Amino acid sequence: MSRRAVVLCPGRASYGKAQLGSLSALDATPSASELAQAVAAVDTRREAAGDLTVRGMDGAEKFRSAFLEGHNAAPLIFAVTAFEALRLDPELVDVVAVGGNSMGWYSALWAAGALDLEGAFELIGTMGAMTRDGVVGGQSIYPVVDDDWRPSPDRAVQVDRALRQVVEDGHAAGDSIRFGGLRVLWGDDAAIAALAEALPTVKLGKTEYPLRLLGNSAFHSQLMSNASTSGRQALAGLPLEAPRVPLIDGTGRQWRPLTTSTDSLLSYTLGHQVTETFDFAATVRVALREYAPDVIVALGPGESLGGAVAQVLIAEGWQGIHNRDDFLERQADDPIVISLARPDQASLVARVG
Repeated sequence: MSRRAVVLCPGRASYGKAQLGSLSALDATPSASELAQAVAAVDTRREAAGDLTVRGMDGAEKFRSAFLEGHNAAPLIFAVTAFEALRLDPELVDVVAVGGNSMGWYSALWAAGALDLEGAFELIGTMGAMTRDGVVGGQSIYPVVDDDWRPSPDRAVQVDRALRQVVEDGHAAGDSIRFGGLRVLWGDDAAIAALAEALPTVKLGKTEYPLRLLGNSAFHSQLMSNASTSGRQALAGLPLEAPRVPLIDGTGRQWRPLTTSTDSLLSYTLGHQVTETFDFAATVRVALREYAPDVIVALGPGESLGGAVAQVLIAEGWQGIHNRDDFLERQADDPIVISLARPDQASLVARVG
C-alpha cells in the first residue's frame, strides 16, 4: 500500500564533494532514460559553449569550486534532483504535493508536471547564469531556534532588531529565505558586514553563526530585479502547463491542476519568486496542514532539506514531535522525512537497483 508523500526539491549549495558520482547509475536506470537523453543534449550545448558539462562535473575525481558557480551548479543540481524523483516507486508512494526551496522551485515545476525536461533545463540554465558576471550583494544565515530546534523568540527579535538597525543606517537588507529554523538574510556588501557585527555569535550544532554564504548573491531580494527583468525577456515563451499535482510555492500559495493560470505561474516564477522573500517554512507548513502526508521525501543532492523540515515539524508539534530528540527518535523508528541519500530510507520509497 502506497503512502501519501509530499516531495520537496533542494536549492543551491546542495551539491558538494560528497555528492560526486550521483549520476553514475543514470544510464542504467530504465525509468530515467528520457533524463539521460536530456542531460546528453544539455552537455552537447554546454561543451560547444566551452562550459563544464553536467556529466563531467558529476564524474570528476575531485570537487572544484567552479562547480558551485550558478551557471554550473544549477543544471547539475537539477539533474540529480530529477534522477532521484524518477527513482520514486508509485507502488510505495502517492505524491500528493510538490514544493522546493529557492532554486528548488524550478525543479518543483518539473516534478509537478508543469514543465517538461527541456523547458526545465532552459529555465534553470537561464536563471542560473544570471550572476555569471559577478555576485550581487550576499547572504548570511542566523538561527531562530534553540539547541533543541524549538523556536527561539529571543533570537528572532535579535534578527529583527539587527535588520532594522542596518536599514536605518542606510543599507539594503532583509529576509531572503525562511529556511525552517534558520533565517537567510540578504544585503548589499556593507549590510552583510554590518549584520555580522550586529548579531551576537551563537553556535548551533557544530556551526557558528552568523554565517556568510560565500559566492551567493542576494537572492530573493530587490537587488535581483535586473535578473527578474532579464528572465522575463529571455523566458517569455517558456512552455509552462498547469501542474499535474498541486504545487506549493515560496509564499505557501497552492497551484492546483484545475485552477492554475500559467500566465500567473510564469509571472510568479520570474517575478515575486526572484525578488521577494522565499518562505520555505511556509511551503512545508502548508504541505503538512493541507495534505497530511505520511512521509516527506526530501530529494537530493545530499540531505540539505532534512534539518529545515524537521524544525518546521517541531514548530507545528506535528504528530507529537516537539524537539530535536523527538524528531530523531521518530526517524529511527518510523522515518517521516525520507532522504534517498540514505539507503535504509530510500528503500521505503524508491525502486531498488
